[in-house]
Parts: sequence; structure tokens; C-alpha cells
Amino acid sequence: MGRRTVTDYILRRIIGIFPVLLGGSAIIFFSLRIFTPVDIIEDSLSQGVGANDEVLRDQLRREYGLDKPMLVQYVLWLWGAVRGDFGLSWATGQPVADRIFQSLPVSLEITLLSIVFAIVIGIPFGVLSAVRLNSWIDYLVRFIAVVGLSIPSFVVATVLLVAPSIWWGWTPPVGYKAPWENMSTHMVQMALPLAALAFGVAAVNVRMLRSTLLEVLRNDFIRTGRAKGLNERMVVAGHGLKNALIPVVTIMGTQVAFTLGGSVVLENIFSLPGLGRLTLIAIDKGDFAQLQANILYLFLIYTIVNLLVDLSYAWLDPRIHYS
Repeated sequence: MGRRTVTDYILRRIIGIFPVLLGGSAIIFFSLRIFTPVDIIEDSLSQGVGANDEVLRDQLRREYGLDKPMLVQYVLWLWGAVRGDFGLSWATGQPVADRIFQSLPVSLEITLLSIVFAIVIGIPFGVLSAVRLNSWIDYLVRFIAVVGLSIPSFVVATVLLVAPSIWWGWTPPVGYKAPWENMSTHMVQMALPLAALAFGVAAVNVRMLRSTLLEVLRNDFIRTGRAKGLNERMVVAGHGLKNALIPVVTIMGTQVAFTLGGSVVLENIFSLPGLGRLTLIAIDKGDFAQLQANILYLFLIYTIVNLLVDLSYAWLDPRIHYS
């Protein structure tokens, strides 16, 4: 496969992201206004002395850009999003982008670390379950994986939060601490939400890797490797695992969406100032300016992860061609 072919494929995939982002941004913008038609101006004035002040109402609509047709509002919002300017929060008056950049690192830390932990835990146990087929180890790993698939992450988080306080009288530290402020406190605060998210993702990895590895180990090239005198570890790790990882990598994009969605609830449970908690606050306040920007950033992350997954296929399986 020539270098030019690889480069052309990567460029085509990167260019292909832009129509996806454009369509996604349109769905986000118009669906929020069509299906949840909250009027922030009316809602704000209904609780204040200016409830019947038409001049004030018109002034606020001009400030928020709500006096223009919806299509014009979308074009202006999209042009601002391209420049990184999402305007001001309808609820607080603060720049939307600033609030996102303050919250995004927390959500990314939870998402990325939970996936890393799920891979580190899921792959070894998936391999162990496959090579120890129908042994007590296999049954135990499968049982734990089924439990992880069956229990929602917010239930696991609630148990992890409540059980230590009941049994040992211990509760996690209150008030978020960044790693540069207090690393030990930060690690304690992040341990429970990471465990709650990684448990479910690792269960998916175990089940998927076990089933695909069992299928790969029945192929002719595995039997050929064994017939040549290769030891079992080299056959499994060197030949079988690389091919069995393709379905696991394929669901990686879905796992990112799962962890990002799970972080919305977990950040609220553990009082972490991430993008998920900021999104829930925006929903509660009817702050569309903040909400649509948050969802767009989450959609952008999900799209980039899926691009990286696509680009990793050819490395895992040379039979896959760039076309």
C-alpha cells in the first residue's frame, strides 16, 4: 500500500467530518428550539418587575439575537462556533466558550481514563476467559462481565458512594480539587466515578474479546502456527489477539459515547464540575446558548474518536485496504 494512498484516505476521512459536523450542528440547533420551545426572555421577565415591559422585552431579544429568523440565528451561531465564539450564557451572562473550557478537562479525564482502565482490565480477562474455556476461571469472568453489563453505571456509582459511608463511615472529599492543587485528594475524588464507568465498559470488552478470540483460535492459520511448534502464548498473543481486537476497536466509538453520556449523571452524583454537570444545569435553567454548545462539543469528540477508530483498522488487519 503506497504512502500516497494512505495519505489520500486520511485526507478524505478528515474532509468527510465537515459535512457530518454541519448536519449534526443543524440537528442540535433546530431540535432544541422546535421540541423544547422555552422562551428564556418570557421566563426571566415573568419572575421580575419587568414582566409587562415590552421595551425591555424587545431589548433583551435583540441582545440575545432572538429577534431574527431562526435560519439567520443558526447561520450566525454556526459562524461564531467556527471561530470558537458561542456568545453569552442566557442564564449567567458569562461567555459560553469559557465555561466549556473550564469544564471540559474534567469530563475528558473521566472519559479517557475510564476507557484506558477498561482496556487494561478487559483485554487480559477476555483473553484469559477464552484460553481457559469452560473452566472455573471462564465461568467467574463471564459472571462478573454479565453483572457489569446488567447494572447501570449510576447504580454502581451510588453503591460505591453509599456503601463505604455505611460500612466504614468514609465519604469522598467534598469540593473538587484539580490535580495541580492537591493530587492525592484529586485521585480519591476521581477513583469512584472512574470505577463506576470502567466497570461497564470493561464488561463489554471482556464479552466481545472472548467471543471473537474463540472464533479466531479455530481458524486454519492458528492451527498452522501450532503445527510449526510455536508455543501457545505466541500463538494467542502474536497471531490470535491482533485479529480478535478488531471488533473491540470497532465498538470503541460506542464506548466513548457511553462514557460521555454516563459522565453527565456521574458528575452530578459526585459533584464534579465537568461538562456533563454543566449540561444538566443548562437544561434546568433553559440556557439554550450553553446547552447547544455543550452538545456540539460532545458530538465533535465522538466524531473524532470514530475517525481514529477507522484509521486504526488497517494497522490491526493488513487485509483491510484504504479505499
